Amino acid sequence: MNLLSRSLLGGALALWMLSSGAQPVYPGKPIRLIVPTPAGGPSDAAARALAKGLTAGLGQEVMVENRPGGNTGIGAGAVLNAAPDGYTLLFALASNAGLPHLSKASPYRSITEFTPVAAIGGNTPCVVVPASLQVKSLAELVTYAKASPKPLMRGANNASEDMVAGQVSSALGMTFERVPYKGAPQLLPDLLEGRIQLAVLPVGASVPHVKAGRLTMLGCSIGERIAALPTVPTLAEAGVAAAPLITAHFVVGPPKLPADIVERLAAAAQRAVQLPEFKQEMDRLLIVGRFRSPAETRELMLQAETQYLQFVRETGASID
Repeated sequence: MNLLSRSLLGGALALWMLSSGAQPVYPGKPIRLIVPTPAGGPSDAAARALAKGLTAGLGQEVMVENRPGGNTGIGAGAVLNAAPDGYTLLFALASNAGLPHLSKASPYRSITEFTPVAAIGGNTPCVVVPASLQVKSLAELVTYAKASPKPLMRGANNASEDMVAGQVSSALGMTFERVPYKGAPQLLPDLLEGRIQLAVLPVGASVPHVKAGRLTMLGCSIGERIAALPTVPTLAEAGVAAAPLITAHFVVGPPKLPADIVERLAAAAQRAVQLPEFKQEMDRLLIVGRFRSPAETRELMLQAETQYLQFVRETGASID
């Protein structure tokens, strides 16, 4: 078949689809997966690993686009207002469930405004301090804070970390001065150099610096100790009785994303997380948690939102 014949055939096919009401096969072009954090952090790495698997499964490129800022609200807002055609998705953090309850600037009032597609494991938040502080436990941090003439400066970049810091502050009677950052890659230099004295960071972002002797990890918001970090206590073991934070990464779409597109994306995500290279990357990042279907994802989103709502009601916390 020559070029002219192929062009005529393509034109006839397009006219037939228009006249018959047939819908084009999804996906017919690249998909954007928006990550509401800067490039270089553990959530970004997890999104890129998933995007690689989705690309293979869908037959179209899934491109990661970093849209940090606004405590993850800028990237989320971009997806909220996107066309519900399956070509713009959000790789949401569990903190996106808390943002509407912690900030009046949130572009949405509930995480459930988004269409759930899938969920994978999340970042375990851990309390870390510069090694130069010579603090080895949360009890020692309390002593250090009481001796300090002014509140400790705490780096912050999303609502999950704010909530864990609030739990620590409430349980141990410490006051922190919140210093906002766009993400962990921007926060770490100041923490490593001691310009800020404390942060709650994803375990995967902290561990390389802990192993290098530059950071000390005081406790993690998780039900039991992380196998790869057997000497690091849970926050409960360290004296913070609050329930561990619900952690996950949610793949969601704009409101009213059609069910057939959701089903196609969810099936591709389920295949992607079973790939050996994806599992290896999650192990490297110390990201734990299983794949969840759209219905299970919605339920987990609701659980996370409830946890944040209860925290805000009890403490009056705000990041505005």
